[in-house]
Amino acid sequence: MNEKRKLTTKDIVYSGVLAAMCAIATSLKIPFGVGAMVHLGTAFLFTVGICFGGVYAGLAGAIGSAFYDLLMGFSPYTAWSFIIKGAAGFIVGFVAKGMWPAPVTSEGSWAWRALTGCILAAAWTLGGYIVAWWQITGSLATAFANIPSSLMTSGVGVVVAMILSPKLRKIVNR
Repeated sequence: MNEKRKLTTKDIVYSGVLAAMCAIATSLKIPFGVGAMVHLGTAFLFTVGICFGGVYAGLAGAIGSAFYDLLMGFSPYTAWSFIIKGAAGFIVGFVAKGMWPAPVTSEGSWAWRALTGCILAAAWTLGGYIVAWWQITGSLATAFANIPSSLMTSGVGVVVAMILSPKLRKIVNR
């Protein structure tokens, strides 16, 4: 596994496709509160991180989430989502798989690495969006009121990713 390799054209194309899929997954949502939502974008992001690694998940999360916000009328959140979801994707991917999509030699502990990465990414996302909601709405009370929907989104994301990832990892590792 070459951790220091550079982006290739193939990496850029895959990242673009994954970013588009992230934006689509984020559109599958149930709105809660001011600017908060439960959506499948987080489940997609966690799954990409577990299967493809930190670089692909970070790019997919940053570009896909920001693109969704820009297109769907959440433009005040665009820059925040780019940073928060990009870092979240990188965190889960790096912890679960490493930097790049490559076969993992020690399959025994992948689930613990994946779960740990998802939990760390969820904590980062929650903290980041509390700050974003506070800055955008001007109300710390509103930011705190959105915590349950963020936790629900991350919880759904963890469950979906842990169910889908075992089969998808086998396909990606071929």
